[in-house]
Amino acid sequence: FRILQHFHTTAEDYTIIFTSGCTAALKLIAESFPWIPEGTKQPSSRFCYLTDSHTSVVGMRGIAASMNVLSVPIKPKEILLAKCRLPSEEQNCTTPHLFSYPAQSNFSGTKYPLSWIQDMKSGKLCPIKIPGKWFVLLDAASYVSSSPLDLGVHQADFIPISFYKIFGFPTGLGALLVNNRIAPLLRKTYFGGGTAAAYLTEEDFYFPRKSIAERFEDGTVSFLDIIALKHGFDVLEKLTGGMEKIKQHTFALTHYTYTVLSNLKYANGAPVVRIYSDTDFSNPDTQGPIINFNVLDENGEVDNMASLHNIHVRTGCFCNTGACQMHLDMSNEDIQRNLQAGHVCGDNIDLIDGRPTGSVRISFGYMSSFEDAQTFLNFIISTRLSKLDAEVPFQSVTKPTTESVPDDHLSFSNADKLSPILQFSDRELRNIPSETETADSWQLPEPEAESIRAAVSETAVPMCRKGGKPITVAKIYLYPIKSCSAFEVTEWPVGNQGLLYDRNWMVVNQNGVCMTQKQEPRLCLVNPSIDLKQKMMVIQAEGMDPVSVPLEDNTGKEAVICESKVCSHRVKTYDCGERIAGWLSTFLGRPCRLIRQSSDMKSKSHQKNTKGLSSATNISLSLVNEAQYLLINVASILQLKEHISARLKEPLEIEELIRRFRANIVISAPESFEEEEWTEISIGALQFQVVGPCSRCQIICIDQQSGERNKEILQSLSAARGRKTNFGIYLMNQPLRSSFSDILSVGSQVLPVLKENTEIQPPISSKEKCSG
Repeated sequence: FRILQHFHTTAEDYTIIFTSGCTAALKLIAESFPWIPEGTKQPSSRFCYLTDSHTSVVGMRGIAASMNVLSVPIKPKEILLAKCRLPSEEQNCTTPHLFSYPAQSNFSGTKYPLSWIQDMKSGKLCPIKIPGKWFVLLDAASYVSSSPLDLGVHQADFIPISFYKIFGFPTGLGALLVNNRIAPLLRKTYFGGGTAAAYLTEEDFYFPRKSIAERFEDGTVSFLDIIALKHGFDVLEKLTGGMEKIKQHTFALTHYTYTVLSNLKYANGAPVVRIYSDTDFSNPDTQGPIINFNVLDENGEVDNMASLHNIHVRTGCFCNTGACQMHLDMSNEDIQRNLQAGHVCGDNIDLIDGRPTGSVRISFGYMSSFEDAQTFLNFIISTRLSKLDAEVPFQSVTKPTTESVPDDHLSFSNADKLSPILQFSDRELRNIPSETETADSWQLPEPEAESIRAAVSETAVPMCRKGGKPITVAKIYLYPIKSCSAFEVTEWPVGNQGLLYDRNWMVVNQNGVCMTQKQEPRLCLVNPSIDLKQKMMVIQAEGMDPVSVPLEDNTGKEAVICESKVCSHRVKTYDCGERIAGWLSTFLGRPCRLIRQSSDMKSKSHQKNTKGLSSATNISLSLVNEAQYLLINVASILQLKEHISARLKEPLEIEELIRRFRANIVISAPESFEEEEWTEISIGALQFQVVGPCSRCQIICIDQQSGERNKEILQSLSAARGRKTNFGIYLMNQPLRSSFSDILSVGSQVLPVLKENTEIQPPISSKEKCSG
């Protein structure tokens, strides 16, 4: 009853069916709606849905199709033009049709009229011109998180909701509110525990429970979480004063953020962001607390950079392909081409052929504050604008205010916090370089007077031009345990997955999920080393006795299947035992275990990583993220060091900076970033294919000697590289059929092959290099 009270209705009008979430509620509707299939004497049903709908709504069409029911997508503009003038002989048709639309778009925050519900039922409005009776599914999951919904006035037939979106708890519990006038019409074929009044096992006899809720709640519901809901609603009311106050509070933050964001300009007058919206953010009745945008830049590292500022943003299409297509002007063919190019929902491919595959979304909730909004805006300004741009005040911005909120609830009554001009410290402004400063700080450590490479024929072995400085291997690192400290060697065997024993082990938490330095920076203080003669890996850490792990693959142990989100693929592993698990748990101060990739199931690389490789090449990966090897250039490090040192109080040592980038192969080349122009390289008898640049994340902000974070590193890289975060290149090994042993050694010469149509020219000045 507390839930019904929250939505201003009673048990006389609505029944609550608990589900595992909104998606389960939508699936239940699709399975139980009284569809009339095609091919019967009676006119058939239709399932219509707004194109600006969540994936879980669109997915209902699969169930409808299995019941021989047609689905019709409707664009928002088409609804406004829809007319329902049917011939008199068709007006009494009782065929049930279902129309679904979101009360609030989860993509843009657009609020669609709740008046559509009554207009649809009265026959004033209909999605398509067809005889029958329309029922309305109101997807309220996004809407009810920040706005009041009065079901006493807007009596939709089905309302799926998710409780954690309302007050953050509990996950895995949702509900379907069903209008009692349609509840008796719902059909159910499967019956689970607790739903049957009586049934026979030897005859097809089943009699359902009388209660609609008991009939549809298969098995044991999450009753402990259900008990907690009352406390959630009570606390929400006590803290905020109710949903109307939350609506005004979140809209004030959204309006303020939108106004500042939409007024941000580069020095040339170009906008910093493009905002995707159907409203002007002037009315909380038509716009929810969501801002969807793209930064007008060629890269897509907003998500990585935001995490450094403790800001969580979502990127992609947000399970709403229809709205994404509409706002980003993507055709059906564009979506299919993106899929063919390797882009899938939820990956980190932000651009394909220079066009965005999705966007960035921020949203505000009842616990969001003005400081949160200001932090986000400061982040955009500090990472996108020069000092001169950042000093431009936003005179047109009105301060957010929710005057109707009582003093004991969330409010912005402190005038000092409502300044329309973003406040920056002198240090912050000094650390935002202008374009001139950026260019001038880019100095080549040793400018060369002439090119060091010559174009080679297809049959010739790549060689350096006479007189040019050779490119050599300067350092070799392997990382036996994923995300732990590096093990430096002067020469090392090469296996079929990369450097022998590189990332063969990883640390997982008590749930079996891979741990990295993003979650646990102290992993960099765990120092593994490999003794090939003793066939042991020795693990050391300050304050701990060394512990050893045998190198021999212990296939006698029972393998445990582990799904790693970091590796993005399924790997077969086995546990390395209680002794090392206890050692790691003690040092890291949390329960964890060490697991190793089993030798009988090697992870195959992703398609994107093998682009350009022979189809016959059998590429195998260890527990790496992208490719077998990562290569960086000392010249590139030196150039970046100068830029970073200008932003830091204490300059970084070159060795420290090299370790932050966690490469396998460090080369010494005459030119900085020339490695980005290579397609292949040879090192001794080994040949490598370049499979793409490495886009850096926040791990480079972690000092590999102390575990301390410094967000300036990633910000400096972004500023120095024209707001890109690429540094280093990924390599795959192409084994040679030769008598040479596969050993990689420091001092070996590196022979690169350039990309096609790359002109060999003398090194250009740093200023020219930055301008591109």
